[in-house]
Amino acid sequence: MKARSVSATAVISVGVFTLAGCGGASSPEGSVGEYAQDGSFTTVINADPGNLHPLITNLTSTQIVNAYSYDSLIDIDAQTRTVRPYLAESWSEEGNTLKFVLKKGITCADGTSFTAQTAADDINWVMDPENASPLRGSTVPLSTVASADGDELTVTTAEPAPFLLSRIGALRLPCAATLDDPASIRSSSNGTGLFKVTEVVPNDHITMERRDGYTWSPNGETTSDTLGVPKTVTIKIVTDPSTTANLVLTGGVNAAAVTGSDEERVLAAGLDSKTYTTLSGEFIFNHFASLPTSDRAVRQALVQAVDLDDYTEITTGGKGTRARALAVSEPLACDYNSVEGTIPEFDVDAAKKTLSDAGWKAGADGVLTKDGRPLALNVIFNNSRDTNSAAAEYVATQWEGLGAKVKLTGGDYSFVIANTFSTTDLSSWDVSIGLTLGSDTPSIFAKYFTGPPKPEGVNFASLDNKKYIELSTEASLLPGDESCKIWEESERALFNDIDLLPVSTTPAHMFFNGATSIYPPSSGILPGSAIRVLK
Repeated sequence: MKARSVSATAVISVGVFTLAGCGGASSPEGSVGEYAQDGSFTTVINADPGNLHPLITNLTSTQIVNAYSYDSLIDIDAQTRTVRPYLAESWSEEGNTLKFVLKKGITCADGTSFTAQTAADDINWVMDPENASPLRGSTVPLSTVASADGDELTVTTAEPAPFLLSRIGALRLPCAATLDDPASIRSSSNGTGLFKVTEVVPNDHITMERRDGYTWSPNGETTSDTLGVPKTVTIKIVTDPSTTANLVLTGGVNAAAVTGSDEERVLAAGLDSKTYTTLSGEFIFNHFASLPTSDRAVRQALVQAVDLDDYTEITTGGKGTRARALAVSEPLACDYNSVEGTIPEFDVDAAKKTLSDAGWKAGADGVLTKDGRPLALNVIFNNSRDTNSAAAEYVATQWEGLGAKVKLTGGDYSFVIANTFSTTDLSSWDVSIGLTLGSDTPSIFAKYFTGPPKPEGVNFASLDNKKYIELSTEASLLPGDESCKIWEESERALFNDIDLLPVSTTPAHMFFNGATSIYPPSSGILPGSAIRVLK
């Protein structure tokens, strides 16, 4: 089976519904002699992380924070795909059963021991429907049961589950007290990670302090006493990309992901950087019954009216390429092209005919109507970057040319999430071109594209694709690479019905100034043990 990074946890963000992971070691830019003793490290996130409990969140910004405070059972090298010890010193996989032997002497931020029983309790807590963990049914298969015997953790599923080792191994595990009192770490932390949260100022910053006695990082590369490990970490909340670029250029922050129009000027400064791939463009159509986008003909026409190559060029500032599948974060669990051959060709005249054949007729004001309902679209987009806004304007122009009445509703990352994925009014939006769903494994998506919508489930676009449900269910019962072909077919079912569409990917850079990382980022996420501060 092809190993994947431990970034198996599904995350939602504007710009990425992606994964948190450790990734593999790579040589740092500086030598040990250039590392600082007890330095400070500052980085940024682009949205307030909200609740910091690692088992009840799937926001990228939250996982960036939690990567400093919580560890996982295993680490998988992002370059060689080699599985390495982390909280577990050894493991085995046989059929539907995983066994992990945990390292001895692991402690929590509150001073208690972290044991196999703690890990089992964490997993079973996720499986309890009353806790409403978004990891239940996505990262953790629905039939999962965990138990402990001394240092050994056993995880079983009632049926085969694809990528089980990396999915369970990806979980960032909190300590025992957090399960009895989940609110205790809403604005704090209690994990096995190298850093502990000491201050949270909403919409401004999070501060962390290094713990003593930390020795269980992957391959023992990082301890509390390792030279270059910062004593304090500050994570600033900065929503404006240009401000982020300015901060890393001036040394106001030590690490930041910079994309879009600001990327070139940061590259020109010659800063150390590490790259990763992001899903930068995606169309998601709301299938809520009262909306025009519940009509397949409308969805087809909207895609026919947009030149997706031009859209990719605009939204990525010429740096991106067309997406090939839903999962684009590297290293990929499955490598296939599920987009090719599923999308209608760019043809505005054909788009107009599609709508006319479906019964949409122009009214006195030129807006198309059907059964007394206008073709009015509320399009949610991310306006944080000029390129995103320009792409949204292009889409609006094309759709207005069909006879649609288009309302562009733009905002920052938090705004887009709040008005699509997290909204309680399921009919309040028609199309999202600002929210992207990213992962390195296709099995993560099924929970978000099937089942009941909110509040009973997380099917936020009210999808009901029978073929996708059938195929994703079939794929979820197959191990490893055996499932990849079925996952590809399941995605093709989504794209053939134009339920949603991944459009573009972009190589992104994380830049460093006064610091470096011994691990490459996974979708912009670095574990705390990777950081080294320079003199």
